[in-house]
Amino acid sequence: MLWAPAMGSSPRWAKLRAAVIAYFVLFNVLAALPTLGTPSTERLERPFEREELERWVRLIRGLGVDMDPERLRGIYLPLASAVEQSRAVALWPIEWWFALTQTAQSWRLFGTPDRAASALSVSVFAPGYEDVLYESGAPARSWSAGLLEYRRIRAAYNPTRTGPPPTYAGLCRRISERVFASMPEVERVRVALLRGQIPVPGEAYASGREAEHVLEFSRPLP
Repeated sequence: MLWAPAMGSSPRWAKLRAAVIAYFVLFNVLAALPTLGTPSTERLERPFEREELERWVRLIRGLGVDMDPERLRGIYLPLASAVEQSRAVALWPIEWWFALTQTAQSWRLFGTPDRAASALSVSVFAPGYEDVLYESGAPARSWSAGLLEYRRIRAAYNPTRTGPPPTYAGLCRRISERVFASMPEVERVRVALLRGQIPVPGEAYASGREAEHVLEFSRPLP
């Protein structure tokens, strides 16, 4: 007897549940849509953004349209600002949820990806011997690749334009501990990020990469 009313109301609950799901799906899709980036005159003055602006000028000129960096800057800034304002208005009904759950991070594409990429490098040193155990993207140097290339581990060392994340030093120390435990002859471990430029089509790879954020660890005394 108690079950009958619940069964009778189930279609209404199903419609309500579908409406709530559709509500959140709609606004999550809106939040994830790529935009033209955050408009800023100061941002366009940074070396990489200036290079990106000039690259777009070359592409547009290749289509037969007369363009220069200043003119393209004048078109981009108000257009990007209008898109950002429209996005903010569209997401206004869901802002309360983003604030409550702290889930405001969007999954939009990067507007200006950095052409400089960093590879993790793990080197070992023993008396009369040194070797590179691991280097990102180098199949011949694949020590613990299954661990170091796992997406959550990569997030612990992948740098941004401001440097590696706070977890970098702790991860490097843990790597050295794994090396010392598995290789008794090793006396020192060096972990670094090798930074180099990714070429665009038609360019050759630049020779050599610069080692940054180098950390060295010595085997603990017994």
